[in-house]
Amino acid sequence: MSWSLDSQRKVWKCTEYTDLDYAEINNLAEYGQPNSPYEKGFDPDFDPDFSKVTVEMPQIEVMTNGYGRNVSADTFEVVRRFLRESLPFPTGTYNFYELVQAGFANLEDRLYITNLYGRDAIRLSGKIDLLGSAYIHGSVSFALMRSTRFLYAKTYRRVVAEIGARDDNWDFESSNWFAQKINRILPPLVGPDHYNLDPGKPIRLNYTGPGKISIAESSAPNFASALFYRYADRIF
Repeated sequence: MSWSLDSQRKVWKCTEYTDLDYAEINNLAEYGQPNSPYEKGFDPDFDPDFSKVTVEMPQIEVMTNGYGRNVSADTFEVVRRFLRESLPFPTGTYNFYELVQAGFANLEDRLYITNLYGRDAIRLSGKIDLLGSAYIHGSVSFALMRSTRFLYAKTYRRVVAEIGARDDNWDFESSNWFAQKINRILPPLVGPDHYNLDPGKPIRLNYTGPGKISIAESSAPNFASALFYRYADRIF
């Protein structure tokens, strides 16, 4: 079982993405823990605080087995631009914030924001089914982490990106991705039997540790019309 309790912080740790399914989310909303009283692993002595239900998962797990598994360096527009556009600064190695200072990027360019119930659902759902991932996560976002480096040389360009999923949350009653009529029908069908979360206090899904390393590279005589791109993901 991939679930364990950090009793001091009252944080549930989940090390396998596939164990964070709709049933566990419902249990967390109803009992404050991932198991129901009818399942092995239920802790009858655990006293939940429904204003602070928190799940922690390793970044590398959500980025390789979860909805981040098909997100790579070239998913970010700033990376694609860096590989093919004329650059207004000398050759060298840069971090993202130096690109901002040089006027090549904006702060929001380090983010990729999407959702798991639209056109990206099939590509990003990960190792749980489409409806499960949409129910649990809904809107999601990713970021180029601080270790990301942009290498600019005379004959090639390379981006070594560390990518992480940004912290998420779950709160069925404030969900805005179901039509209101459907939202009145779904809770009794798939939602928790007893919704015990405090109003306005969602389940927090926090991702910790290093992200996924993804490399994007271009090499062409004329970078303004680069003809060759190579992309590869590596997990460190």
